[in-house]
Amino acid sequence: MIVVCACFRTEIAWVPSLPGLRVVRTGMGEAAVGSLEEKMLDLKSTELILSTGFCGGLAPRLGPGDLVLAEAIHHHGEMIAVNRSLLDKAVEALARAKIGFVTGVVKTSSRIVQSAQEKRRLREEGAIAVDMESGVLARWADSKKIGFLSLRAILDPADCALPFALSRTFSLSILGHPVVTLRLLRLSLIAGRAIGQAIPAVANNLGRRLV
Repeated sequence: MIVVCACFRTEIAWVPSLPGLRVVRTGMGEAAVGSLEEKMLDLKSTELILSTGFCGGLAPRLGPGDLVLAEAIHHHGEMIAVNRSLLDKAVEALARAKIGFVTGVVKTSSRIVQSAQEKRRLREEGAIAVDMESGVLARWADSKKIGFLSLRAILDPADCALPFALSRTFSLSILGHPVVTLRLLRLSLIAGRAIGQAIPAVANNLGRRLV
């Protein structure tokens, strides 16, 4: 079984139901592992954890909806390499389906990366995108001897600053930045559809070829 993990409904709204594929919504950041463990009833039948959802772009060439397949994850100073065989199979699946994507290092942050300045700093560390869950999920999957991949879609490009201040509630942030919020909602539709196309392509290929 392949378990697809994402935090928000909009991130997996376009992922279709497929045999051997289970979609699990998790908490954000470090909370992803706890909520995943609560919902994982049968670890023995799980062959792959596929972390998906939105991510922030660090490389200027990446725009909304562009897909990022992690070849390594930088998390708390540790570089976690993705299994080469699984990565090659995902690359093959996306290429066969003629779905555009890039590979590279994904940085996992313990908090939302809001400013373009902070994104530039992270890019200097060698990452092309940033998320909050791939690192903790990769570590957890490794501890359980389960395969792991991270395939995410860019929501906010490198030059886009997020308006959601950590000191304010989500509702207050929306009221304070209605135009930017509406733009992000539109971008989430683009990114969500990209995920909905990519996940079935990868899952169908890996489902037949996991060993």
